[in-house]
Amino acid sequence: MGELGEQLRSEARLPFNTFRVDEILAQLNDEDKKDLLDAIQDRRITIAAIVRVLRRNGHLVSENAVRNYRRVQYGIE
Repeated sequence: MGELGEQLRSEARLPFNTFRVDEILAQLNDEDKKDLLDAIQDRRITIAAIVRVLRRNGHLVSENAVRNYRRVQYGIE
């Protein structure tokens, strides 16, 4: 196999996009994880509000990260 083939195979093994929100969820206890997922699915809770609460609790996250997660995981624009 040539160098290009090796690079292509190596690239194919890289993980797909990971979301910052998933990284945060992995750090939370079950109750907080459920609360965050419920908030993300609740259109009445703004992305800005979610980000403020996460940041206040020591999680570095952007509004775009939460917006993308909400859109991709739940189809909420």
